[in-house]
Amino acid sequence: MRTRNILMSFAFIMLTLFLILIVASRTSEAGGISLSAPAGSGGPDNALGDISIPGVVQTPVPTQHPEVEKPDVDVTSWEFILANSEHNIGTYAPAQTVSIEGTAQYFDSRAIDALLSFLQGARDAGFSPYIMTSYINYSSQEYIFNGRASQIAWGGTYTYEQAVEIARTVTFYPGTSDHQTGLAVDITDKWYNSLSSANVDEDLLEWLREHCAEYGFILRYPSLKESVTGWDEPWHFRYVGTTAAEYIMERGLCLEEFLELYE
Repeated sequence: MRTRNILMSFAFIMLTLFLILIVASRTSEAGGISLSAPAGSGGPDNALGDISIPGVVQTPVPTQHPEVEKPDVDVTSWEFILANSEHNIGTYAPAQTVSIEGTAQYFDSRAIDALLSFLQGARDAGFSPYIMTSYINYSSQEYIFNGRASQIAWGGTYTYEQAVEIARTVTFYPGTSDHQTGLAVDITDKWYNSLSSANVDEDLLEWLREHCAEYGFILRYPSLKESVTGWDEPWHFRYVGTTAAEYIMERGLCLEEFLELYE
């Protein structure tokens, strides 16, 4: 009986030592183990990816960002220059401007052929397009703006500083006008002598909106984008090239939103 007890005690001691050796061996190897949730483990509640354990190498999971489909264009090129209240282009002037069909209106020479085709397309459709406004250089815009501010300040109701802020809401501050790029035109019918929502040829404007992209133009200040651009001008069209124009018009974007895709 004594011998049996001794043998059982010896066996228990050996088993204990064996278990200790196994645990020690696994603990020494843990430094090279990468802990992550196994496939089918039930999702993030079972994952160890966010737990920091000393001596344990964790495998980072890269964040996936969906790619936005966009045309392969160089937005640093001249036709994409952006002028608005957030992007003052200073005294920028196009490399060269030319007269639009012999008139006193001028346009960037690099896009004049596209504009002439656009106008001819409107004529072929039975309209009589007329360029009310095109290129306005910095000095002219400065003169226009200062004159408007002076009118507002006249009579003493507002200080000149207050008048300047009010003028910003009704006309472009120098350096922020799309017309200064030399790529913008205000188009109306030749029988209309002003630009206002109550005095335009709606049929002509509809045709221009529907077909402008074919000639590389976009509607620069759509009504639904006034919160982004600051303006609502259904007669104001801007050249950006056919590839970008088709993308912008098909998706109902404004120029600001299009350029943000490339930031």
